[in-house]
Amino acid sequence: MLSFLRAKTPPRTNRAKENPIIYEDGASSLEFRPSADPQTYLLRNMHTPFNQKEPSIMVPPFHFHMHQTEYFRIVSGRCYLFKDTSDTPWKILDDSDPNAARTASITPNQYHTINNASTTQPLLLDVSLTPEDVEREERFFRNFFGYLDDCKKEGQSPSIFQLFVFLQSADTPLGLPIAPKWLGLFLSRALMNAMGFVGRWILGYKSTYEEYYVAKDKTL
Repeated sequence: MLSFLRAKTPPRTNRAKENPIIYEDGASSLEFRPSADPQTYLLRNMHTPFNQKEPSIMVPPFHFHMHQTEYFRIVSGRCYLFKDTSDTPWKILDDSDPNAARTASITPNQYHTINNASTTQPLLLDVSLTPEDVEREERFFRNFFGYLDDCKKEGQSPSIFQLFVFLQSADTPLGLPIAPKWLGLFLSRALMNAMGFVGRWILGYKSTYEEYYVAKDKTL
C-alpha cells in the first residue's frame, strides 16, 4: 500500500449519528427516513439555490446506477432533471405549477443529473432507489457528502481516487460522454473499477469512515 502518495485528507467532521445532516454551513442537508412504508422515500435532500460558478456539493456530475432505478419527488421548489449528457432539462419538477410533474424516475444505466432550477430559492427533494438497500445507500450518501463538505470547509479539492472508491461501493459510475451508448457505459464502468482499485488497494482509501457512518445494531 502506497498511502503516503495520496492527497491530504481533510479533518473528518463526526456526523455519524446526526439525522438530518447539515452541510455547507446550513445551506444544504440530507435526512434519512424510515423504510417500513413503501410510500416513504429513503432520502430527503435540500439543495442550495443554484450557483453556476460555485455549485453546491449536492449537484452531481452525470452518472448512472448499474442495477437500480432512482425515483424523485418534489417537496418544494423547482428541479431540473437532465439525462444523456444533454444540457437541456429532460424533465422539470415543480411543486407550485399545477401543470408540472411532481415525480420522475431514472432506469438503470441511464446517464442523469439534477440541479436546483432556482438561483434564489432552496430545493427540497425526496429520493429513493429500487431495489432498495437501505444500509448501503445510507453509508454511501453519508460518506460521499460528508467527505465533500469537509473538503469544501478546508478549501481543498477532493481526491478523485477517494470519490471513485465511494462510487464503486455504490455501483454508480460517472457517465463518460462517449458514443455509442454501450461503449460509454462500458468505459465508465472500467474507469470506476480501475480508479477504485488504485484508490482502495494502492492509496489506502476506504469506502466508509466511522466519523461519517456507523452501522445500525440489528439486534435491537
